[in-house]
Amino acid sequence: MKLGILFSLFLFLMATPAHSETLYIRDDIEVMVRTGPGNDRRIIAMPRSGTPVEVLEALDDWTMVRLRNDKEGWMMTRYLSQGPPAKEIIATLKSENEILSQQNKVLIEETARFKKERKALHRTLSAQTKTAKSFKKSYEALKKGASEYLNLKASYEKVSEDLAAKAGQQAELEEKLRNLEDTQPLRWLVCGAAVLFVGIIVGIMARRPRKRRSLL
Repeated sequence: MKLGILFSLFLFLMATPAHSETLYIRDDIEVMVRTGPGNDRRIIAMPRSGTPVEVLEALDDWTMVRLRNDKEGWMMTRYLSQGPPAKEIIATLKSENEILSQQNKVLIEETARFKKERKALHRTLSAQTKTAKSFKKSYEALKKGASEYLNLKASYEKVSEDLAAKAGQQAELEEKLRNLEDTQPLRWLVCGAAVLFVGIIVGIMARRPRKRRSLL
């Protein structure tokens, strides 16, 4: 009786389901999923290697699983593994490696393009720097020329003012000279008339008889 109870308990423990555990069909094969734990049971599905299945219940040699299409059945435990089969992992890694290779190729191309653009920008910057230096020299020369021009303009204006003042003075002197020249003949005439008048007076005075002194 005790042996029967222990055996029943053992079977119960062995039949305890592993909830929400996901296993994978191993190797490159098609596994038969049956309606019960036995090779004499009817086949309801044949999933391929790498197909994930949800474990519902586990026995020694058989495991009850749920497929992606929600079908439930039994398959032999030895065809299940904790992770995807090596072939699928290799294929996944190969695919990821190809993607990484493509990304690396794109990065290399972009790096080369960036280097080329950097060189072009460096050449452009050098040319613009030279142009800026040339413009700066031209500006300095223009600034110096403008300063000299302003100085010459100021000197010219001062000389022009002095020349205008001298011209005014010269005009005044010429006007005075013309006035003197205009009055010179009249002065000579007046002087001649005065001399003549004096001469006449002297002549008259010289002709008047002198009074004789009385003899006492």
